[in-house]
Amino acid sequence: MTVWRITDGEDGVESGERASPATGSGIGSGPGSGDGPGGDIVELDTALLHITASPAAARLVMNGEIDVSNAGDVTRALDAARGRVPGCDVHVDLTAVDFVDVAGLRAFNLAARDLHEDGRMLVLHAVSPHIDKLFATIGWSSTPGLQIHCGPRA
Repeated sequence: MTVWRITDGEDGVESGERASPATGSGIGSGPGSGDGPGGDIVELDTALLHITASPAAARLVMNGEIDVSNAGDVTRALDAARGRVPGCDVHVDLTAVDFVDVAGLRAFNLAARDLHEDGRMLVLHAVSPHIDKLFATIGWSSTPGLQIHCGPRA
């Protein structure tokens, strides 16, 4: 089930409602982080995966697990982010993603290739070491248009 709604991180926001921008989103600050007027766009809200997008930047935050059951949703969210701010790189925060299967890796790989054709990059932030190792094992860590940043995880 895919749920589309506008929110800024507060529970109880009904589908299609705008949450109060004064509270912030909790996923970053400054321009393009989703803080400010309009809040963030919840692109996907399922039991396995939650994807939040900034309405003003090509930035996604993913929480949960990415597998064959939701790889199509990941692809759609990446495509939407790509079109949201033409000419900019797409940034994806994977701090709270604990599992990605080959279907999920493929979604990132194909998005990176598409972005590369436009002279842009897919930048994955806070990639866990085991997910980074999967990219390397498959040979996709050197995909044109893909940058993988392993970093501190909460």
